[in-house]
Amino acid sequence: MNLAFIGCGGISDAHLHGIVELRRAGYLAINITAVCDINLARAVEFSSKVKAQLGTDAAIYTDYKEMLAKESLDAVTVLVTHDLHHSVAGDCFAAGVHVQMQKPLAIAPSFGRQMIEDARKYDRILTLSEPSVLGAANVAAARAVQDGVLGQVYLVLDYATSAAATGFFGGTPWRHMKGKAGAGWINDHGVHRTHSFLEMIGGIREVFAYTEIFEKVRRGNGVTIQPTGEDAAVMVLRFNNGALGHWMCATAIHGEEMGGVYVYGSKGCLRPGRQLSLEGGKQIPFAQIIETYAPDVMKDPFAHAYLELWEAISDKKQPISSAEKGQEALSVVFAALESAHIGQPISVEDIMDGSRRTYEDTVIREMNLHS
Repeated sequence: MNLAFIGCGGISDAHLHGIVELRRAGYLAINITAVCDINLARAVEFSSKVKAQLGTDAAIYTDYKEMLAKESLDAVTVLVTHDLHHSVAGDCFAAGVHVQMQKPLAIAPSFGRQMIEDARKYDRILTLSEPSVLGAANVAAARAVQDGVLGQVYLVLDYATSAAATGFFGGTPWRHMKGKAGAGWINDHGVHRTHSFLEMIGGIREVFAYTEIFEKVRRGNGVTIQPTGEDAAVMVLRFNNGALGHWMCATAIHGEEMGGVYVYGSKGCLRPGRQLSLEGGKQIPFAQIIETYAPDVMKDPFAHAYLELWEAISDKKQPISSAEKGQEALSVVFAALESAHIGQPISVEDIMDGSRRTYEDTVIREMNLHS
């Protein structure tokens, strides 16, 4: 499979490492034959990393449309700002190329629907690189919960805070602007969590949320912005199976961070990546959970993502991290944003089908303002 990268920023290193891990595991058929970034120096640097780690020469481009026209590609991995996901994917499908999209699927749900429709129109594969549900540890957690190790799931508690204070999460100002990112950290990071919830516990019926922009000015590396994306969100979730969830996602954190996911059921508690605690004080280390439920799954989530892409193209195998599931995860995030915007609980289904989109319209207005 001839693969190209569109976007060679920081996350591209994790993707390259995943392909290296696949090679080590004996999967030799994925070749990076071209890389593209609007920043020529960044594309050149990444091409040199491909040469050093895979031993192959990757052609260098600054215009992905030129790359699509000149190169013989089977698939691309897309690593660009969220506002460009749908348009880049559409161009790739029209060129006959399959797509792996770095999460989130799109900047907002209506664009995710468009991407899924475009993939079907052109009979191309669209998968999502969502590391929160891929790799042995995440697959094992989901399979264990699905197998009933917790009994009936009652509660999900998730506290995800990043001490960005008045700086930029990930060093990137655009992630704080909803016209580029779709929202604040709740979209960029939040889809990790919602996708994981959906995989472990199942669909989410309703969301109620409060959101805020506490830090009105953010600065870093000589750049000053007035963020439009939320830096704090507190949410309550009601799952289809009756479970409840309490979720906080924030970057307006000074001093000490906190974080962690707890899943409680009628038989015990699972802390993904740590342990399973059962009644009577019994604890099962997570390594044992992995050995039981995912002994044959790639450990590296990014390696797993490329294996899913390969198997979806070659064998029509349904991926765990599918575009459809990514769209659902995105819709849960936008249900929270919609709820906070209008002050009412929101059905996720109403976001999925586009019948509620007051918040999304604010995203699109900001996108258009700066396009």
